[in-house]
Amino acid sequence: MFVILNISDSDKHRETVVEEYTKRLGKSVKIENIKPHRNGNTQQMIQADTENIIAKLGKFSEYKKILLSKEGKQLDTLALHKFLTNQNTVFIIGWPYGLNETELARHIESKISFGAITLPHSLAKVTLLEQIYRIGTIEQWKSYHY
Repeated sequence: MFVILNISDSDKHRETVVEEYTKRLGKSVKIENIKPHRNGNTQQMIQADTENIIAKLGKFSEYKKILLSKEGKQLDTLALHKFLTNQNTVFIIGWPYGLNETELARHIESKISFGAITLPHSLAKVTLLEQIYRIGTIEQWKSYHY
């Protein structure tokens, strides 16, 4: 089971593709969109969102917890598959102001990155869903290059 905790106002620009992947993945993936805090200065919003994520992680004590971060480890699809094999996983996607990664570090196992490029957070979610889908095809011994 994969859970995506995503701080997001909206997926309106990528809603169709998110729906397609969630349909393909069925019950193996759950997306929880979390509204970002809008009160206070930037640091206060980051802190409030970080605390909200940490509280949500309490529901997933037996899950591997991974933060998507530009400072994270880069894995190709096969390495990501091996890294996640037989583990329920929670992925955390922040928003443009980010999260307090120092505080979050006590609650996660690792960080991964999709590379040095900057992706809009909703596109990072689509990329993650696509990688989860590819992992599923690998597990079913299907080619994922169509």
